[in-house]
Amino acid sequence: MPLVLECSPKLCQIQPPMALAPNPPGRPQTASQVLDALARRELLIVSGKGGVGRTAMSAMLGLELARRGRRVLVATVGQDDRLAWMLGHRALADVPRELAPGLFIQRVVPHVCVREYGSMILKSERLSSAVFGNKLMRRLLRAIPGLDDYAVLGKLWHVACRARSFDTVIFDGPATGHLRYNLGVPRTILNTVPRGPLTAEAQRMVDALEDPARVQAVLVGLPARWPLTELGELAASLREELHMEIGAIFVNGMWPAEVPAISPAALPASTSDAVRAFFSVTHTIAEQAHRQQANVDAWMAGERGAGRSPVALEIPWRWEGLSSLEDMQALCAALPECVVRSGGVA
Repeated sequence: MPLVLECSPKLCQIQPPMALAPNPPGRPQTASQVLDALARRELLIVSGKGGVGRTAMSAMLGLELARRGRRVLVATVGQDDRLAWMLGHRALADVPRELAPGLFIQRVVPHVCVREYGSMILKSERLSSAVFGNKLMRRLLRAIPGLDDYAVLGKLWHVACRARSFDTVIFDGPATGHLRYNLGVPRTILNTVPRGPLTAEAQRMVDALEDPARVQAVLVGLPARWPLTELGELAASLREELHMEIGAIFVNGMWPAEVPAISPAALPASTSDAVRAFFSVTHTIAEQAHRQQANVDAWMAGERGAGRSPVALEIPWRWEGLSSLEDMQALCAALPECVVRSGGVA
């Protein structure tokens, strides 16, 4: 696999790597412990509905795991370059590019993955290029349901779990609606395809996906009741149907809870319009934070009632957005103060 070094000066100035803390007994209680636990996995699959911030969470994980001395690849199938922008780079490439010591990014292209997979199966890159590089063959292959998904998942599994090219591969993966299908393709192959090289590879992939010490999912959602309920149901489905472990659920976009909830109506009549406007804003923020906390509390109570105890990390909402390296570094700096709900307890 070719590696391209294009170190971002800003990224190269990030603080020195920190040691990976010993694995504490029990469930993680702090954001640092959550990230330390995730850093020990070979492949992390990040998923969530569109617009919940899964690419930003993938970028944040890349920065944090690299800071822990891990050699990390953050890979995406996205057609835009947001992942690169968030990490201080101009654009993504279809080969890993090193942005800082130990931190790589890459766009994973399905038809390239199909050709690389064919090369492994045929044991000849030249023959694979002749077969899978043919335009007619590529059109035929695109008509095979699930082939692109299987090739992308297989590529990242190979890099993360078999070739061990990186300590951890973070896959900015498909939206939740497509995740179960994507992860279920190897098992479908085992159930439908005659035994051979394809099923042997599929079995190895299933074995890795079902090993929580090697592969985990990281789910991302917003602090609203229905999206969180859907996320909890997806997590249960991944565990029960695909025997896959959920490393953490990131509840993204939490408003600050410490803002005082003083209503403008409670102010003296002599209060100036400017002061009333200020307290109107802070009151709105406090009410929104209260609603979000109530949503998370109700969701966690429902999870406990269903016999589940997810590890949920509350990620603060950044008014400025998350579109640059400076934004991501500011988010990482705020992580030590983030609330972790482990087994429903904050």
